[in-house]
Amino acid sequence: MSSKATLLAAAVLCAALAPSAARATTRELAEVPRFRLTFGQSVLNQLTYETYRTPFDELQTRPYNLLFSGIARRANLTPWPGQEGGYARYVDALIGNNAAANIDNDADAIGGSMIRRESGSVAWGLSAAFLTGSTTSDDANGTVTFSDENDLTGLDLRGGAAFQLGESRVLGTGVQAIFADRSITERSFEPGVGGFFGSDTFEQLSLSGDVGLRTFLAEDASWDIQVIAGLTSDDSESRSDTIDDTGVVTDRFVSANLQIDDLTAGVTGGYNRLRKERPGETEYRGGLLFTRRELGNSDLAYTQSGGVTTPDTTLVGQDPITTKELFGSARTVFQAGETEMFAGARLGYRIVDGATQVDAAGTLVSEAIDDSEARLTLVLGIRQPILRDRLRIVVSGRGDLSSAKTETTFDTGSDSDRASHSDAQYAIGLEGVLANVTLDLAWLAGEEAAVVPVPIGVPSGSRRSVQLDRLVFSAAVSW
Repeated sequence: MSSKATLLAAAVLCAALAPSAARATTRELAEVPRFRLTFGQSVLNQLTYETYRTPFDELQTRPYNLLFSGIARRANLTPWPGQEGGYARYVDALIGNNAAANIDNDADAIGGSMIRRESGSVAWGLSAAFLTGSTTSDDANGTVTFSDENDLTGLDLRGGAAFQLGESRVLGTGVQAIFADRSITERSFEPGVGGFFGSDTFEQLSLSGDVGLRTFLAEDASWDIQVIAGLTSDDSESRSDTIDDTGVVTDRFVSANLQIDDLTAGVTGGYNRLRKERPGETEYRGGLLFTRRELGNSDLAYTQSGGVTTPDTTLVGQDPITTKELFGSARTVFQAGETEMFAGARLGYRIVDGATQVDAAGTLVSEAIDDSEARLTLVLGIRQPILRDRLRIVVSGRGDLSSAKTETTFDTGSDSDRASHSDAQYAIGLEGVLANVTLDLAWLAGEEAAVVPVPIGVPSGSRRSVQLDRLVFSAAVSW
């Protein structure tokens, strides 16, 4: 056997004999990410950290302002083209991979939205994003061949509609479907000797919907309520196969096999008032969000050899992982001369708990988690028109203060960690308006620092960049 084949075979053997990742099943289950492609935000919304909302933001996040100009509500300050009701259709596009989150391997995404007002009482909109990326490496050394491949595909589809009910109410509803497929594979083979095949796959399908009602108390005030529900299914597997000299799989080691089901529900509400004495508005919001996550299979890790399957880790019992979050926020926009100023604050508290018990090769292992986090977010910025309002500059900053507790309990003891963090984000951008075309360009950056020294991989108290030089470009056309 060649030296390369020997090393690869040793790596497979070590992976097979290593402790199964499913031993920490509860923590592993809680950290499986939720995939998301479209931001659900316009560039202006990102620049101002959700203070300003365009029609596209109403489509993505609602609360159902698609028709506000049709029920005698004044537009908020210098309106985005089309927001004042002068146009019937809007098309928006995000360019580059700025429409993606939680992505890797330099995948590219295309995201876009369209809103169309069919009549004075009905409006609907569609939004879609597609992401694809693949990296492949092949190597041949004599008779030994080696290859690895990293593929990622994602699709995010959303639809929303608003219906005017009388002179003071708007009923809104929306649906969303997300599909994501990610795989990392490695293969090595030498004729007459053998080789291995390893793969790490993840697939997610998510369906969600919401319905809400917005009531206008007067020309300058309104309240809204929104109910959210969703289902998500995840399949994750990590395995390694041993291949004999003829290319046939003889042994399979599955170190992680997770089938996860998520149930999400929530209710939010808010009150909005426009200023009477001068341009501007103030909004208060609050809500409760709930997520329930559990395993849908019991064969979490197993070995197949000679046609015989031997369980390595089997789920015995579980207390589903639940996430409960309560939040309240306040935002205000006001005008000082020609300068628009905005500020906001959000306070949230989240609790995550759950437990599992597994049979790890004849040994019962119990694990429970009990996490919590309190987070305060502060936003401050300005929006300055120049060149007779054909060009606007937006400068803003956001600070987050969080205090979190992470606790894991095992049969033989517990591990608890408490940490406080401060996060700072900065944004600067330009808005250009030409007839019915709006162009937005933004530069977003951020830093994170430890308030209380915690092991984050760098010397205590030092700063590290978490998001640098991210350029976002958006073009919107209305007609």
